[in-house]
Amino acid sequence: QITVYLAGDSTMAEKKAERRPETGWGEYLQSQFDEQKVRVENHAQNGRSTKSFIDEGRWQAIVDKLRKGDYVFIEFGHNDEKADKPAVYAAANSDYRNNLIRFVSDVRAKKAFPVLLTPVMRRRFNEKGEFYDTHGEYPDAVRKVAAELEVPLIDMHHRSEIVIKNLGVE
Repeated sequence: QITVYLAGDSTMAEKKAERRPETGWGEYLQSQFDEQKVRVENHAQNGRSTKSFIDEGRWQAIVDKLRKGDYVFIEFGHNDEKADKPAVYAAANSDYRNNLIRFVSDVRAKKAFPVLLTPVMRRRFNEKGEFYDTHGEYPDAVRKVAAELEVPLIDMHHRSEIVIKNLGVE
């Protein structure tokens, strides 16, 4: 049986019933696989960044369990960009990038497979109803690391932007 580990923030995390309708996409990933062949283990947590995920020991908990042939889906950015919160802040082209490189290296060292995901787009429209992006350099930082290290990339940022724009303000 292969295990797919999820490492990320609230956009991926499992939510409690009292938080509905808020959901993280990771809650529904197991339903896409035969449970006899693939097990999804969701370690994503609200409010986490690459920095806090490491600092709290959450990353090491995944690394310690990894077996050859497992997968780790890695999606951060929403909290890394919060410069006013030192416990989570990781600058896009330095700490954030270096943390992503560490994640990839740690997973590969265990003969497992890393998959990088850009952060999910935030649903933001200005007073004129025009869509705008809030993630700055973070999605490109992930894309660059994925290209440089030849890691599969799922561009959640781009894909979710299309959905949000198509659905519009209402």
